[in-house]
Amino acid sequence: MILEKPTKTVASYRVVGPYEQSVKQGFAALTPWAEKNGLGENEWLTIFWDNPLATAPEARRADASVSVDEHFTLGENAEGIELQTLPAGTYAAFHTTVDSENFAQAWTDFIEVHLASSGYRPDGRACYEQYLNDGRQTGVFEVVFYLSVTAQ
Repeated sequence: MILEKPTKTVASYRVVGPYEQSVKQGFAALTPWAEKNGLGENEWLTIFWDNPLATAPEARRADASVSVDEHFTLGENAEGIELQTLPAGTYAAFHTTVDSENFAQAWTDFIEVHLASSGYRPDGRACYEQYLNDGRQTGVFEVVFYLSVTAQ
């Protein structure tokens, strides 16, 4: 599905390393702070900054994130957490259910199958996952992948 998304403000904790490990570490650092600040019921996302096909696993950057109001301020005890704004624009979206071991394959399917036949291509900007459930206990996540795109 191709859609227009508005800007989104998030509080993020940056991690570097293989996504399978580093993203979990990012949420382990972000979650207690977010819950203490009443953000536990907000949208949870991971923003990805590097193409895993072009970047070595140990150099891959990702931001474990939680949505906040555009006027939100970090306050005290926010070490390592920064505010950022995801850009508005045209995004390809893919809603799926993924077990914790198959995120990479689900992204591959999204890009190589669904996006390839859409008439759009990645524009090199934002790429993120939005989690619709807390799959930490079951290992199964309902997720929407978003990839900033432009018409071909």
